Amino acid sequence: MKPFWITFYSYKGGVGRSLALANIAALLVKAGRNVVLIDFDLEAPGLDSFAEFGCIVGKPGVVEYATEFTKTGMAPDISQYVHPCDLGKPVRGKLWIMPAGTKNAHYNHDRVRIDWGELYEKGLGEPFFENWKAAIAHKCHPDYILVDSRTGLTDVGGICTLHLPDLVVMVFGLNEQNTTGIAAVANTIRESGFQRIPQIHYVASPVPNLPKETQGLLTRRLENAANKLGVKFESIIHYNASAALHETLFTLTDEATPTLLLRDYHDLLTKLIQYNRTGLDYLSTQVDEFIASGDPTRIVKLYDAIENDFAQTADGLFLMSKLKLAIGERPDAVSLARRAFETDPAHAESFAWLSIHYRNSTAFAEGIKLCDAALTQSKRMPLYRVGKIHYQRGCLALASSLPQIAVESFDICLKAAKNDDKAPFTILMHMFNLAEARRRADGAIDVRAWRDVVNQYESSAEGSDMPLPVQANCFQAIHIAFALTGKFERANSALAKANQAAGLLSGVEEVFTVKSYTDVSVEDFLRINTEMMRALDASHLWDGTPIPKKSDVNTQSVQESALAMSKGEK
Repeated sequence: MKPFWITFYSYKGGVGRSLALANIAALLVKAGRNVVLIDFDLEAPGLDSFAEFGCIVGKPGVVEYATEFTKTGMAPDISQYVHPCDLGKPVRGKLWIMPAGTKNAHYNHDRVRIDWGELYEKGLGEPFFENWKAAIAHKCHPDYILVDSRTGLTDVGGICTLHLPDLVVMVFGLNEQNTTGIAAVANTIRESGFQRIPQIHYVASPVPNLPKETQGLLTRRLENAANKLGVKFESIIHYNASAALHETLFTLTDEATPTLLLRDYHDLLTKLIQYNRTGLDYLSTQVDEFIASGDPTRIVKLYDAIENDFAQTADGLFLMSKLKLAIGERPDAVSLARRAFETDPAHAESFAWLSIHYRNSTAFAEGIKLCDAALTQSKRMPLYRVGKIHYQRGCLALASSLPQIAVESFDICLKAAKNDDKAPFTILMHMFNLAEARRRADGAIDVRAWRDVVNQYESSAEGSDMPLPVQANCFQAIHIAFALTGKFERANSALAKANQAAGLLSGVEEVFTVKSYTDVSVEDFLRINTEMMRALDASHLWDGTPIPKKSDVNTQSVQESALAMSKGEK
């Protein structure tokens, strides 16, 4: 696997070049890629300004590496100059940074003594950089290497835009000085005598968010830039006040609704991936297209391409699994998905696919083992995903009649939901599941817990605006809470509503039933509902649990009130 080198270059400073590079790197690491950052802006290094990159402060880097080479004529051990970096957030990939240098008293002295032009005149330039690139690839096995270049027309700028990269990302402002300068540098790259000319991608930044009445000027400047560059550029990074005030990795946020700036970074990465045609990220964009074509020959060809270079990665193995499934080889698809998960138990796609597979094949015990293995990697996952895994674990445990395991997971889900101020209906779901798991675990009826479920239900929307399968499931489930709190008429009414919702579904749909905690056909769901109605008529639940009489419920309520008063509760 050959790493893909991308240089981020700007003719002038202040356009968000380093910020874009750092946030693109964070997106890649979140997605499970191994990334190396190189700060080649030797006169004004800035990557150590990011709080998340504190690992490189005061550490040797490019200047010390080059200085050692010029002294000895031999490439030094790269491990002293490339440093692993912990971003302090749950990520799947790895990050290393090669800083500009220590920035101590010797830094500037060593920096000005490095004559890059002389290095090439002596015939050492090309072997120096090729050995350097090979050493980084051998140590870090990166998917991407991102280089932060200095501005202007310099020897270092030439190295960063011609000698190192496969792709140059030209970041520029829309004023005349920026567009003219960036166009000249791009022209120099295109007309150079190098056998391997890097590709170029243009990014306008920062683009102001102007009101409609003043957008005419912005439109003219965008058109002027396109004319100067001779291309229609597609990437824009909008102005953001926070980005102008401090350096930070905005793309590490877990916000559900991204800001305009985050969308710009995501869009930029999507476009950059298209340049790396042999990379896994680009090949992954082709998988669904090849599968949709229905052409087995094309699918096998793509499978072979992924297997050749990426069969040791979780993402590669999972893509191979999807392609095997598309040509009808399901056992191989299951095996590959399993290998993907075993390679990286934090891999979301293989976990989700295997979870559905085990549930559909009623291999609930295997599903629970899958969840347990994934939860060993909790520190590498965002909290919302840990909660989802616990939810699946709880459902699988009830489906396999292991309610005590379900109690453990649903208790975690409920605490997390309350702490995170989740929607009332989400809290209701976890409250119900926990109460039901405890009922099945110890056989006792905690009327107070079920009354809390009813109160939460009554304070939430009844779910009439939700999809019909969800409505059917919700009404069927809540009848248990009504029955165990003496609200028999409402229990029957809930089951009737469940029947009504399920009756509107097509015969090919499935509904989740609280009886088995599995998806069943509409026909089976209606049959289970009828069974539950008959059980209510006989004063018990479908599983034989006696329904307390209304007088018993009221007596327990009085006892609970007295106990609360004796404890000083209000």
